[in-house]
Amino acid sequence: MSEQTAFSKINCVVNSTVTPLIDKALKDLAIPEVYIQQAKQISLLDRSTWLGLRSSTKLEEARAVFYRFYAPTAYETGIMRRIAEAADLYLPGRGSIYAKTVSIRRKTPLAFDMEKLETLAGSGSPGKDNYAVIYCIVQRGAASSLAATVLEMGLCVPLISFGHGMGLRDRLGLLRITIPVEKEVIYFIVPKIDAELLESVIIHKARLDLPGQGFLYKTYIRAVAVNLHVRRGKRHYAATMEQVIATLDDLRGSSDWRRLGASPTEKPEQETKEELTCLSLIAEEGTLDVFGKAALDYGAGGATFIILELRSHQQDGEHSPSSHAREICDVVVSTGIKEHILAGMQGAGFFEGENPGMLEISSAHSAVTYLRLQDESKSAPAPGGP
Repeated sequence: MSEQTAFSKINCVVNSTVTPLIDKALKDLAIPEVYIQQAKQISLLDRSTWLGLRSSTKLEEARAVFYRFYAPTAYETGIMRRIAEAADLYLPGRGSIYAKTVSIRRKTPLAFDMEKLETLAGSGSPGKDNYAVIYCIVQRGAASSLAATVLEMGLCVPLISFGHGMGLRDRLGLLRITIPVEKEVIYFIVPKIDAELLESVIIHKARLDLPGQGFLYKTYIRAVAVNLHVRRGKRHYAATMEQVIATLDDLRGSSDWRRLGASPTEKPEQETKEELTCLSLIAEEGTLDVFGKAALDYGAGGATFIILELRSHQQDGEHSPSSHAREICDVVVSTGIKEHILAGMQGAGFFEGENPGMLEISSAHSAVTYLRLQDESKSAPAPGGP
């Protein structure tokens, strides 16, 4: 196993119609490995009926593609800006792109074309965390109502994907039939200052105070472009409200001016007292269950599995014709037991074989599950997905 190496993980969420532009930009940059996840973006559609005398609003779903890849941190901002400009992500409804610092453990190191990165992206220091991503795992069918609540607040455009869970359900014996294995994973990208407010809304709406209902965790990110197209419908003015908001964000230098919650001077954000780490295991599809169970045995509270597709953009600029099915398993654990889980993964052969696995390690700034809510005054068990 290679030494742990720090990178920037760049996530790009786009409407499916934009994917050819993203693919070309990644090919130009010769990104060696790109993981692709199928998803859908949810927005509100305003419609007029009865000769324009009555209006109605409904949820509208649009196919989306979720790209995730790794790059040297020095080129993070340049890469994101190049992709955002290539796909015109600054236009409302096109997509979002953001990054965070992670560590990677894998058998063979990632190889980048540094000359191309320097020429096409340019090096520099990454910006400050200006947004938060809240990941919420709920039972299949529960995501739409939760997305509608957040959309009505005008906070963000939710992204929904699908997976299956492992954890509490696997420990209940015959009672496991009461908790479905199929899960929906919702991603909310909001200004950092509104993250605590959104957390409280999700906890109440998703009933995370009940066992087996779901799990939530939050992490901070550096966003270059964020999709703010919450409502769709007839355009009445030269600029959309999303374009006006984006312009004001740029002029003011942050999104703090549009916060919905109290300012930090009035009510400081209450982070979890426990230091948390997110471990993302990526391996060949169908091989990850055994490693997920090993993580549970070593102290993880639960795990969520999502199907990915691996694509490779070779350094000679040619797009490799081969693509491979992969699976990702996310677990959020107490930082104190991280090394035990890493040792367990290595002992189980996770980093060996013809298609060895890869482990991504990043920080989680808060986590909410049933047990944590039941007794926040005590030392909570290692949190994890349902």
